[in-house]
Amino acid sequence: MRWTLRMSPRDLVQEATAALLAHRLRATLSVVGLVFGVATVVTALAIAEGARRTAVAEIGALGIDNVFLRAVPPPSAPDGRRPPAAPLLSLDDVMVIEKTVEDALAVAAMRVARVQVSTESRRAEGLLAGVTVSWRDVAGLEVATGRPLIAADERAQRRVAVIGSDLSRALFGAADPVGSRIIAGGNSYAIVGRLRDRASGAPRPSIPTLDADRSLLVPLRAMDVSLGSGDALDRVQEIVVRLSDADDVARAAPVIAAVAARRHRVAPPTYEVVVPRELLRARLRAQRTFDVVLLAIGGLALLISGVGIMNIMLASASARTQEIGVRRAFGARRAEVVAQFAIEATLLCVVGGLAGLPLGAAFSAAVAFAAGWPVSLSPSAVALALALAAGVGLTFGVYPARMAASVDPIDALRAP
Repeated sequence: MRWTLRMSPRDLVQEATAALLAHRLRATLSVVGLVFGVATVVTALAIAEGARRTAVAEIGALGIDNVFLRAVPPPSAPDGRRPPAAPLLSLDDVMVIEKTVEDALAVAAMRVARVQVSTESRRAEGLLAGVTVSWRDVAGLEVATGRPLIAADERAQRRVAVIGSDLSRALFGAADPVGSRIIAGGNSYAIVGRLRDRASGAPRPSIPTLDADRSLLVPLRAMDVSLGSGDALDRVQEIVVRLSDADDVARAAPVIAAVAARRHRVAPPTYEVVVPRELLRARLRAQRTFDVVLLAIGGLALLISGVGIMNIMLASASARTQEIGVRRAFGARRAEVVAQFAIEATLLCVVGGLAGLPLGAAFSAAVAFAAGWPVSLSPSAVALALALAAGVGLTFGVYPARMAASVDPIDALRAP
């Protein structure tokens, strides 16, 4: 390419590309560090995004706009002879909360016990869950066959049940269980519905809650299984209040806590208020520190690779002193020399960045396989990694470019 008094951006890119291709080995060695730097950034961002999505999914599985009031078992006696106490909460608490929390869309309650569940020919361990009718709505449960529990079942204390998908397969195989009878906790129940399978790969909540797939849902007052001393059919282990949005959750949570404190004056409290939305915020706040550490590691790798590129570009400028002098003598401006070297450095970084992307994806997959951590490579992570690579090229390419442009043409022509 012949230099003229004016060079277009296209000419500068062609000159920079030709210079890099003329020294392939030097260019390749220059980008090795950058390739691993970009791969580190991509891996860090993939791990951070995977952790964020897992946190959102796990806590979201509880219902992000729900508030839980849970009974906490009191501490047992040191000698282990004192029988466990029944949960403190009751259906009266449900009614008070319904009247007190004006923004509640639904209030549901549950009591659950692990029991042996059997048919005439099969037996399996499962959860017998006595629930109010609105539990299906707050838990987001769907019926695949048959029908859900209805208000009439609850009023009449009918011994009917909706069976979870996993428990149904364990006891009935692929057959439809609706219409069959089942023994759970010493009582016989008629199966009126089967729950839909949980979505494949769907996350489990990060705090303990009902595993509906392994459960037999029955009307709450029809669950005649003792939960401890002082138990009654209206005692419950968990009350869930469903709100419409975040503002309602923020207002309702302290109200529910105040209702529980006023109705149950025990020390220490044998109940807790769980707000999934606040759990999610706390989890994401804690994760930001982890994200910063990962990005700092990736940034340090890019910084080291940038220093290496700058040294290579300085060596290149020294080796091409005579070439620069000839071009300056034929009218090349300093700005054009600066631009060519800056473009060379940027091209090196972009090529290294593109080469680092698949390597970062491979590292992410290896981390997911070896450590069992969730990873997620988002388009924004790819864009950020490439932007950082290009930024490193511009930042560390400016100094060598200015050094090359500052060479006096006469001195450059005299150089050996």
